[in-house]
Amino acid sequence: MGGLVLLKRISSALRAFRGAAGWADKWYETWPGAKTLAGTRINEDSALTISGLFAALNFLASTMATLPKVILRRLPGGGNEHAFDHPLYDRLHNKPNDFGLTSWQWIYASIIHKYLWGNWYTYLDSRSFQNQQFLPLLPERMVKYDDRAGVYIYRLPNGVLINIPKEKMLHIPHISMDGINGKGIVHYARESLGLTKAQDEFAATFFGSGIHPGGFVEVEHSPDEETRKGLQKDFNEKYSGLGKAWKFIFVTGGATVKETEIDASKAQALESRQFSVVEIARWMNLPPHILRDLARATFSNIEQQSLELVVYSLLPLATQIEQAMNIALFDDVERRTYYVKFELKGLLRGDLQARTAFYTAMLDRGVFDADQVLDLEDMNPQPDGLGKILLVPLNMVDKKTITSPPQLKIESESVAKRAVEKRSAALRRRLTIAYKPKFEQFAKRLVKKEVSAVRAAVKKMLDEHTAADFSLWLDDFYQDFPKETHKLAAPLISSYATAILPIAQEEAGSEAEINLEYTDFQQKYGETFARRHTISSKAQLQSVIRGAEAEGISEIEALEQRLDEWEERRPGKIVMRETVQMENAFTRSAFAACGIAKIMSVAYGKSCPYCQELDGRVIGIEENFLTPGDFQPEGAEKPLTVTSNHKHPPYHGGCDCGITTG
Repeated sequence: MGGLVLLKRISSALRAFRGAAGWADKWYETWPGAKTLAGTRINEDSALTISGLFAALNFLASTMATLPKVILRRLPGGGNEHAFDHPLYDRLHNKPNDFGLTSWQWIYASIIHKYLWGNWYTYLDSRSFQNQQFLPLLPERMVKYDDRAGVYIYRLPNGVLINIPKEKMLHIPHISMDGINGKGIVHYARESLGLTKAQDEFAATFFGSGIHPGGFVEVEHSPDEETRKGLQKDFNEKYSGLGKAWKFIFVTGGATVKETEIDASKAQALESRQFSVVEIARWMNLPPHILRDLARATFSNIEQQSLELVVYSLLPLATQIEQAMNIALFDDVERRTYYVKFELKGLLRGDLQARTAFYTAMLDRGVFDADQVLDLEDMNPQPDGLGKILLVPLNMVDKKTITSPPQLKIESESVAKRAVEKRSAALRRRLTIAYKPKFEQFAKRLVKKEVSAVRAAVKKMLDEHTAADFSLWLDDFYQDFPKETHKLAAPLISSYATAILPIAQEEAGSEAEINLEYTDFQQKYGETFARRHTISSKAQLQSVIRGAEAEGISEIEALEQRLDEWEERRPGKIVMRETVQMENAFTRSAFAACGIAKIMSVAYGKSCPYCQELDGRVIGIEENFLTPGDFQPEGAEKPLTVTSNHKHPPYHGGCDCGITTG
């Protein structure tokens, strides 16, 4: 079943039930629950009427929902930054779907589902990576997970069963023996909860409808029937109920008073109810003071208990959710750069003094460097490697100064600068190589999307219409396709541009803040790439049609052959060109923003005569290495026909040259 069909079915069911009267009762229909030894029935709904469990669940759900939920991007030099430009950042942090649900509501409901029913289910609508939606599903409607087919079988409110592929499901079980099928707190704590429920019902019945006079008045002779009924009626009216309990009863006729003794077992009701709070706290892995049981809390230990709450209760829960989201939301390549983070450090600020003392001791003894402390605090490292210097107590000097003999400076400033440039250029190239799998994945997705649309039009248009009609369709399609191409490329462009920026800045010897103009260039580069790609695609297809007409062969067969070639070879061509193109374009942009006036062309490995001729050539940063025309250096068998200005490599197909500062 297609993702769009699933989305429509699930969302229409959501709208129908949210818009109907009593939708919540229908949505959360549950069986009355198994009968416990205490005589009460406990299910997921009735468990919420137990005040201690409600307080525990409300605390966990509201706390996790309140925590900042962010997507972080790892930086090449260490540290991280908020990936505000990632398409899923806003979905996770603010608006999980387009049906009015907030991130707080989504997380709150999902935590309740996880603890009560034992499973958190969220449907991931991935029909569009840029507009992916998160739709929470009710665990009680999940029929089962079919491991062989790799699908979750879910029952809609109208009774229809649908299959949801596992790659479209965020599933987080609570307690699970096989890692798939989760069981909730109600399953394991049913007897404890049943006892607590029985105590609540007993107390309500005991005080609400019991008759508990403070004493009795006994008469010597039995009254007649009429008198007895009158006394009974008067007795019930005056002394039955909570507000009339423990009063004395007055009658006439030689009566004597006898006081009522309190049953010692009933006097333990308060202690039993207090114990039930501690029992629920134990089941929920929470300190009792969170459930407002302060019997054993003091001003001296409440801060330590709050710290333990974060470390031993919230951190394991946050880690489980983060890891599940990382697997469900990112592919293998993206997980190397992006990850989900629930920010817990705000909850630890109460113990700032202890953390400060610990960090100070570790820094003073040369055990930690400043960057290690910053990493523990989820902060970025210091620039230029300053945070990696270890200090020792003797005048707080560099540890290497004491342990190593002084060395003579043997490099001149210019030689040292060239060494930095060479190292940075090599690092840029290694980064580009490391990004190739992401480029390949993007190129395959782009070509697949484009080929699928064109192939469908070929079959429809050329079967039913003429080549001229198909050419008109191409005009319309490629008028809108640049936007789709740009959207698809945006995450890759942003990630790569962010990764290469600090390397280029180091090479330029600049710490200038250039984010605004650099981000503007990212947008322009994405638009240029999309336009360049679609122009090439359209021109190729139109050329195929003209060639087929000239040769008198089938346009459909000719186009199908070209589409087959695209599927087989075009992703590789895109990767070969765009990796070099993007590396040099963003390096040049960073150089220009840092104030570099000149750049130099650099050839790597065994180069062609054209690249060898350009190797070491220095130009102004706004000038061109090549201009339109024929370029034939010595040793070249034929001229290289240049059709546009080249401010940086690649100069031709297969070129892998680079640039550095001039």
